[in-house]
Amino acid sequence: MKLRLIPLGTSAGRPTLARGASALAVAAEGAWVLCDCGEGAQIAAQRAGLSLSRLDAVLITHLHGDHFNGLPGLLGTLGLEGRQRPLVVAGPPGLADLLQHLARAGSLGTGDMEVRVFEQQGNGGEIRVDSMFQVESRPLAHRVPTYGFRVSLPDRTGTLDVQAALAAGVPKGPMLGELKAGRPITLADGRTIDPQGLVGPPRKGASMAYALDTVPCPSAVELGRGVDALVHESTYEHARAELAHERGHSTGVEAARIAAQAEARALVLTHFSPSVDGGAVADEARSIHPKIVAAVDLAPIELTRS
Repeated sequence: MKLRLIPLGTSAGRPTLARGASALAVAAEGAWVLCDCGEGAQIAAQRAGLSLSRLDAVLITHLHGDHFNGLPGLLGTLGLEGRQRPLVVAGPPGLADLLQHLARAGSLGTGDMEVRVFEQQGNGGEIRVDSMFQVESRPLAHRVPTYGFRVSLPDRTGTLDVQAALAAGVPKGPMLGELKAGRPITLADGRTIDPQGLVGPPRKGASMAYALDTVPCPSAVELGRGVDALVHESTYEHARAELAHERGHSTGVEAARIAAQAEARALVLTHFSPSVDGGAVADEARSIHPKIVAAVDLAPIELTRS
């Protein structure tokens, strides 16, 4: 199964005419999760062809407005549409109180929809989402409490050697499926056939990590370890690294170092200051990591595992 990344907002601090505020959709077949929800995220999602009814979770890195301000509107839309199934919303400490305050002020309008808020604490950890997605968090290093996220699909069973199974006497049909699923079968003659030796090792599910906003830190490496794509902020070009650090951000070159250290298969740069050219930021980082994409609003990025 594939993961598809759809940048819904790639600007830092504020939206521009070309780039929306921070938001990224992580989509699989029939479902998706939203990483950050800046202003205009729900409109961008609909322009990208994403069904709001299929949204399983919203993952908020921190409570700065360019990462959060679109959430109340999104929740209100889901309430107006009469959504019944719960929505997971994960984020930093203070998220629950903020949403409760907005609800008391009449600013959410979630109707009968249950909003399951999971505030991240300490070193983060697993976030339960009632879907195919496996989600975990780790703390990042920004000016306010901030968490990054890793989203992955379950591992798949290994490849069945069909010819070897047939040679062992397994008939064509459902028994082959049982073996592929890793379960032993019993043949009509009473023999038990074990999948060991007939089914290859499990295949890793597609995975991605999301690290916004942060200075370079070990947790970003941990989140991105071996992922198919690390989505990392790159607010400034490297000549302004000192300014980036003063404001709690990273450069594209630093993001590339994180991705290389994590052995991420690809790096997606995003969260560009309106004063920089995203393509140029990516270009100066390519000597460090061979596969870098400068995110563009609504331009999907396919992640596949062979």
